[in-house]
Amino acid sequence: MGDRANFGFRDRNENIIFLYGHWAGYRMLEQLGNALVQAKPRWNDESYATRICVSQLVNAEWDRETGWGLSVNHILDNEHKIPVVDWAKQTVTLYEEDLQTAVFSMGLQEFSDKYSSQLTMV
Repeated sequence: MGDRANFGFRDRNENIIFLYGHWAGYRMLEQLGNALVQAKPRWNDESYATRICVSQLVNAEWDRETGWGLSVNHILDNEHKIPVVDWAKQTVTLYEEDLQTAVFSMGLQEFSDKYSSQLTMV
């Protein structure tokens, strides 16, 4: 059982760090939008922005043995479409599980404005 989801963060070399969350599917786009709001001061620094987003998504669960995982260039167990943040293009694209078929793509600010439950930073 679970509500498995993956969040992708693409770097300038086209590698994608995937954050897997066993219970992360519920409100996953809102959670990612909130994480992006927190990372906004570093949107042009992919390593810091990725770390901030991962920290925000994992939140207080860092000391748990299960629940979250990381992989590079492949998704882990999954039950949802997969959002991928592309720092170079400043976009979020929601993909089908094949990671080829895009459902939608929008800019970071547009995505944050639409999905975040937090006030976006100006």
